[in-house]
Amino acid sequence: MKQIVVTLVGSDKPGIVDRISKTIYQHQGNWLASNLSKMAGQFAGIIQVMLPEEKIEQFEVAVNQISDLRCVVHADTETDTSAELRTAYIELVGNDKPGIVQEITSAIHQAGANVVKMHTLCESAPNWGGELFKAEIVIAFPLDLNAEKIQQELEAVADDLVVELTVKPA
Repeated sequence: MKQIVVTLVGSDKPGIVDRISKTIYQHQGNWLASNLSKMAGQFAGIIQVMLPEEKIEQFEVAVNQISDLRCVVHADTETDTSAELRTAYIELVGNDKPGIVQEITSAIHQAGANVVKMHTLCESAPNWGGELFKAEIVIAFPLDLNAEKIQQELEAVADDLVVELTVKPA
């Protein structure tokens, strides 16, 4: 058995997840984990699957025959676990502006951390008349990196950016 990762994107319509799960099952695979989402009429996701090694090529052909869906099978999924890392959960709220995501992710990178998961959205700010930017981000960082440094880097992005950073216990 070999662990693979499947990334996919296509127009959203009923039955996509059923067709993908059926294809995995038909190739004696086991669906391990996933993150699937619909946005702006598109359906996208990433799925971690365990498959018999001899079925991977057949699976790749079959999953790419699902109509209106582009899939990429990543068979090289080994991860480097040599460095011990801590994780932190960050909530950000501030006025939206062009480039805010780039500024936030650059601050995280410059502080020495890595974005593991990120969810963003913009919504109307009724009392202000503009757009409010919100983000929920999970980061990983080395044990010797001070979480306060990450928070300071993020707070420097904008005066109005509210930063809540919670480090998960090691």
